[in-house]
Parts: sequence; C-alpha cells; structure tokens
Amino acid sequence: MAHGFRGKHGRIMLRESVNVAAADRPGPMQDWRPQDVIPNLSKSVTRKTLAAARDRIDMAFGVLPGLTAPATTGPMIREAQRHLAQWTLQPIAAQMADEASSKLGQRVLLDVMRPLQAFDAGGRARALTAVVQAMATAEESGLSEGKFADVLRLVDWDSNLADG
Repeated sequence: MAHGFRGKHGRIMLRESVNVAAADRPGPMQDWRPQDVIPNLSKSVTRKTLAAARDRIDMAFGVLPGLTAPATTGPMIREAQRHLAQWTLQPIAAQMADEASSKLGQRVLLDVMRPLQAFDAGGRARALTAVVQAMATAEESGLSEGKFADVLRLVDWDSNLADG
C-alpha cells in the first residue's frame, strides 16, 4: 500500500508520512524537530546580561552597585547617593564652577552636597551636638576663634554662627 503513495520530486522520493528518504536513505531527523519562528528569550540570559551591563555602567560612572540592587534599603540608598555626589558629581561641579567663574567674571559656586544633608530634626540636632562638642574641645585645646568659621564652612553652616 505504501507503494501507492510514493511520488518522485526531483531525485527525492517522498511518501505521505514523516518518513522521508533521500537517495534511498532516510532523511536527517533533526529537520523534523520544531523550530521557533522568533528567538527563544527564555533560553537567553537577558536578565543576567542586563544586570551585568547595568553594574558595569554604574561602576564606570562611580555609582555603587548597591544603589540598583533589588534588596537595597533606605540607608544604603542615602549612602550611595552621598558617595556618588561626593566622589563623582562634586568634582565635576567644581570644574564647571571654575569655568563659569572665569567666563562670567564673578565667583560661581556649585554645590551638590548640601541637598544630601540630613534635614530631619533629629539628624540636624545630633549633628549640631557633635559640632558644638568638637568646637568646645577645640577651644579647650587652644584652637583660635578664626578657625571656627572654617569649621562651620566645612560642615556647610553659615560662618556668621561663629561670631555670635
């Protein structure tokens, strides 16, 4: 009965079944496995590739990898933002300020650190207590009053506080 279903197409003899013969030998079976029409994204490692690329870009621009980690909490985000601002953005801002000062003819200051300070009442109170204690210790050690303005400027507080 199989002889009745044979047909010749060129040099290949075909039957109406999945058994294919080419030149009187069975055809390759790998041709009969299913093929995807589009790329199989489940087999690709897109998530790992994206994470690795993001981490490398972060490191190139001075961003700590923990900033984009899924398990990162608030304190780590704050510290990573401060790290980025202090070590990457502030030096760029200082160069921009120098160039703007020379072109505009007056002093220009760009500060990216001030917005990152703790503006909550508890954080500011603890910081003030630490600075006052440090100033008292410095005064006991004989540090001149003129240096208080430098200390206050270091922590970005108004130097007029040292006078009063």
